[in-house]
Amino acid sequence: MDWVYRGFETSLLGLALCLGFAACLTLGTERMPPGTLAVTLPMLTVTAPAP
Repeated sequence: MDWVYRGFETSLLGLALCLGFAACLTLGTERMPPGTLAVTLPMLTVTAPAP
């Protein structure tokens, strides 16, 4: 049963590595137009007109 947990843990570590690498590749690719406010969380991005 230990191999199941070890495989699951390894899969999650691999997924985290891939997501981190993809996030690094997409940094700076999109610029917000002037007058907007952007809030970025790990799994969510919200863009709205600035007050």
